[in-house]
Amino acid sequence: MGEQTLLFGLEEPDCETLRAHVLKVFDGDGFLARASIPPHGIDFEIAVRCGFIDAPEMGQPGGQEAKAFLEHQISGRSLELGILTKMDTGGIVDRHRRVVAVPYLEQANPDDPWRTIWRNIELEMILNGWAWLLERYCPPEHYYDALEDARRNRRGIWARDDNIHPGRFKSQAYRKKAQGQRRSSPQVELFAEGGRRCPQEKCNGHLVRRLGKFGTFYGCSEFPRCRYARSTVE
Repeated sequence: MGEQTLLFGLEEPDCETLRAHVLKVFDGDGFLARASIPPHGIDFEIAVRCGFIDAPEMGQPGGQEAKAFLEHQISGRSLELGILTKMDTGGIVDRHRRVVAVPYLEQANPDDPWRTIWRNIELEMILNGWAWLLERYCPPEHYYDALEDARRNRRGIWARDDNIHPGRFKSQAYRKKAQGQRRSSPQVELFAEGGRRCPQEKCNGHLVRRLGKFGTFYGCSEFPRCRYARSTVE
């Protein structure tokens, strides 16, 4: 983060909020908190997912820095959570059972002791260059303005020219993992004796061990073009 000046996202919540104390920050857009409802004496832990932003994944450039920025802003502090309804679940939790919310920080106003300052932490993540937008959930218009300002001034991740959206990064990681699993799958492996060539005439394939409904067998790597198969029992 270097010497970059911290930009504040000054904005009051426009809905009822839930009081919560931050226990642990997971990454740049999620954290664990202890929420409370004083009139009812209710106290419980919740995992919170920021509603309109998507910070870099921990395994991609900027992920660790985004987490550190969020930690600096909220770790060990009490927030007010503006709870959102998740569009794809119809409830206040996502498919990972996290409460979806916009976190707000209330603090003293140094210029007016009778008034407090409200800070939208999501907006600060965007302004300071540590988050993308989740456009499919229709963020407020001023979020787009904040994102454009961060990009134009090359703050945070925007100092790099090779950024990719966290959603795309996750998709690429899943594809690589799936390809690796297919390569190491026990259902298909090279024949034990040095990748023996398929004996079928005019076939350039080699024998691989496959798993069928009747057990293992050796088949041609050119299947279905070549349907040669034989038992693994000599």
